[in-house]
Amino acid sequence: MPSLVTLADPGRPVPAGHAAVLTGRGFEVRTVAGAGHTIHRDDFDGFMAALDGRV
Repeated sequence: MPSLVTLADPGRPVPAGHAAVLTGRGFEVRTVAGAGHTIHRDDFDGFMAALDGRV
């Protein structure tokens, strides 16, 4: 099942090493630079771009 993980950068909940593990397990990982924990509130346009694959 295709799955997308959207991360904030810098992000503490999922460090870069863990993001690599997720990618290795088949997850697509996209990062929104400069966003905080609530990505969709901190950078709505960046969040939407991540969903569309533009980041």
